Amino acid sequence: MKPQNRRVSRAPVAGPGDSPDPHFLTRADGGRKDARTSRIFTAARALLGGALIVTLSGAVAWAVRRHIVQSARFSVTEIVVAGERQRPAETLLEEAGLARGVNVFTVDLDRARARLLSDPWISEATLGRRLPGTILVHVTEREVGALVVLRQTYLVSRDGVIFKRFELDDPTDLPVVTGLDPDGVADDREGAQATLRRALDLATDYERTGLGQRAPLQEIHVTTEGGFTFVVGKDGMSLALGGPPFRRKLEEAGRVIAELDRRGTKAEAIMLDDDARPERVVVRAR
Repeated sequence: MKPQNRRVSRAPVAGPGDSPDPHFLTRADGGRKDARTSRIFTAARALLGGALIVTLSGAVAWAVRRHIVQSARFSVTEIVVAGERQRPAETLLEEAGLARGVNVFTVDLDRARARLLSDPWISEATLGRRLPGTILVHVTEREVGALVVLRQTYLVSRDGVIFKRFELDDPTDLPVVTGLDPDGVADDREGAQATLRRALDLATDYERTGLGQRAPLQEIHVTTEGGFTFVVGKDGMSLALGGPPFRRKLEEAGRVIAELDRRGTKAEAIMLDDDARPERVVVRAR
């Protein structure tokens, strides 16, 4: 038998004038080159655009800054100082290098603060701007608690810090601390600060008693054993307290003085520093 005829479909062959189907034919090398070139051009355009934006932004920022620092609207017309007690505001402004008329944005606040902190009276300083033309200055001054006599006389803050040498225009209505060794203070500043702070705390306790109202504290003497002796009143009566407990000893001194007043007797010294017999009180009459 003759085999049946089978028709086989063949793909059409493109003739010389036919255009190739782009979905059917691809160039293995040229297509990838065209895509890579396109990506490079796209990245280049993005970079150039970004650079242009940065350049324009910088130019705008420079122009804005130039306008701000040259504008009369932002000239300093007011400087507000707060917190000063010992130091006049005019003195603080001079020390800080602050003046009216300059541009508020050109004022170096960090430098002004550092200059204020170089003043021994100033423990903290805060500066700021309030637009359009105000500089705000707030200072915290040291609270002086006593004078301390070493080789020279110094001011002591309430927290026991020796912060400046005494000058004629400094406060004088203060108790005087004596008995500290200058070399010991130089070698152990923290220990000296603790001793001074303890002395000032004890002075505060004394001033709160009735005795403190009658006989104001004049001198706090630090003994070689680390105890304290007070000199009080106009007559300079001595209260030898020794070591703690200080409040109980101050109360006992008050009772003794009240009894002496009842008898019409004045004391030159009251000794409450016998640590072996803390209940023992010795009075030396005038």
